[in-house]
Order: sequence, then structure tokens, then C-alpha cells
Amino acid sequence: MGISAHYGQEREICMKLFERWSEPEQVHFVEQLLARMCHYQHGHINAYLKPMLQRDFISLLPKKGLDHVAESILSYLDADSLIAAELVCKEWHRVISEGMLWKKLIERKVRTDSVWRGLAERRGWIQYLFKPRPGESHPNHNFYRSLYPKIVKDIDSIDNNWRMGRFNLQRINCRSENSKGVYCLQYDDQKIVSGLRDNTIKIWDRNTLQCIKVLTGHTGSVLCLQYDDKAIISGSSDSTVRVWDANTGEMVNTLIHHCEAVLHLRFNNGMMVTCSKEHTGRVFRLQFDEFQIVSSSHDDTILIWDFLNFNPSTGNVCSGRLPMDGTSNQSDTRSPSR
Repeated sequence: MGISAHYGQEREICMKLFERWSEPEQVHFVEQLLARMCHYQHGHINAYLKPMLQRDFISLLPKKGLDHVAESILSYLDADSLIAAELVCKEWHRVISEGMLWKKLIERKVRTDSVWRGLAERRGWIQYLFKPRPGESHPNHNFYRSLYPKIVKDIDSIDNNWRMGRFNLQRINCRSENSKGVYCLQYDDQKIVSGLRDNTIKIWDRNTLQCIKVLTGHTGSVLCLQYDDKAIISGSSDSTVRVWDANTGEMVNTLIHHCEAVLHLRFNNGMMVTCSKEHTGRVFRLQFDEFQIVSSSHDDTILIWDFLNFNPSTGNVCSGRLPMDGTSNQSDTRSPSR
């Protein structure tokens, strides 16, 4: 760059004057100076100032006793960003390591993603997450740092198995002297609950595939069922709905509100909806929430029963709640009609 012979001497005079001014005066002088520069010169000034204005706040926070703030900020990063953050400097790597951020990332995935949750329970590494049991401690940061890519690889493998149709097949033989079919089932990690044509509900152990309990009481095929941790509820071709204790298998209630086979049922929060073939066509499936019931039928229709926007002049009347606590109820429970 071209510098005149008088530049050095004149610069020293300007610098001495600049140093004698107050900070507001210095700022005002620089602003006036910048206003007289061209765009090209502004570019050089910007390149010079940019690194001076940058602050490594992640490294500075622990020095002020704010390690937890630095950890909280980095905890919002995804896996790729967390890998990149580890490479910034030793201090960032220390914050990530001591903050157990890979463990926290895995825990966040398990809380929000059903695949991660299911895999954690089935593979057993959920025992290393969240709060340790009394008297136990969790592994160090490196364990979770190496666990994360293994989990991702496992999920990719499962996804590929679904796409390619690769699987291990297990078979439970439900056939008995009177049984010629399994009409419905529900399962969890411990058991499979099945409704059979021989009028029974059979519960199978998921690990051994052995029958551990048989519920008897229906006089017709068990066509539908649903259970939670307290009750198993089943519908049958004998036109009844029966409620069973999920732990003991004891039948605690029989609901007689249909004249034909009960084809489907759903319950939630103390409310149950059942369907039969007493309409213009067999009702095969239904779903409901607090505001409506949606059902599908053999008559080529989907019906929506709207309880939220009921109009007295055009609406219809249907039954209310059915008790599932063992008490008797023989009140009118007509199904919704169009």
C-alpha cells in the first residue's frame, strides 16, 4: 500500500491528540473518519474489527462461576452440532464432558421419540439414563459419547429390516379342541392378550410364549378386547361386554346392552364405546375422544357423532357413560343413530 513520507510523523501527532480526548470524543472522531471513507476502505475496517468483536462466551462463563449456564446453552445442540462443538477448543470439550451433554441428549430423545423409548427398554440401556437407583452410579461421559452412535446404527438397522422385510418369526399355537381362530389381541413387553373363537381370553408370556392365564365366562367367540393396567374389557358374539381384573383375571362385571355380537370396543378415562351389527350395516371400527365418536360400517359409511356442537333442533340422542367398576347398570344405552 502507498504511504507518504510525512505519514508517520502526522500519524503520531493525530494519535497523541486522539489519546487526550474523552471516549465520547474518540467515538465521534472515528464516526466522522468512517463517514469520509469509501466502501472499499469500509471492507478493510470490517475485516479488522470482526475478530476483535467476537467473544467466546462458552469459555468465559465458567470463569465467572456460570458453568451451568454454559452447559444449558450447549444442551440444546443436536448430535452433529455437539460433535462440532467438542472440536472448538479444550474448554468447550470440558463443558460438554463434565455437563454429561451426550447423556442428556439421549435422555431427551427417549422422552420425545417412541422408537428411542422402546429401544431403550428392549436393549436395557434405559438403566443408565435419568436418575440412578439408590446406591448406584451412572457411567462417565465417554460411555454415552460412544453409546449415541451405536443407538443410531441400531435404529438404522431396524428401519432397514422393515424396508427389506427381514425378521425373526415366532409362532404361538392357540389351537384347542374348540378353537379355530384368534379374533383379536393386544400386547405389551410382558404379555399378549388374545380373544379366541373358543369363547376364552388367553394371556401369553412374551418371553416364553407360554399361556399363563385363561379367562372364561363368555358363551360366544371373543371378537374384540382392550386392556390397561387395571382392567381387560372384551366383547363377544354372545352380545355381552365383560370386564376382567387385569391382575387376577377375575370377571368383575357383565354389561348387557346389545342384541347382537359386539364387534368392536374402545375405552379411555372411564368412558367406553362399543359397537354391534344392529345398524344398517355392521360397525367394524371406531375411535373416540371427549368430543366425538367416529365409526366405520359395512354399509359403506363413516359416521361422526359430534357431542361438542350438538344442535337441539337437528341432533339426536344417545347413551352416556357405562360403569366399569363392577356396579350393575341396566339403563337404556341405545347406540347413536343418524
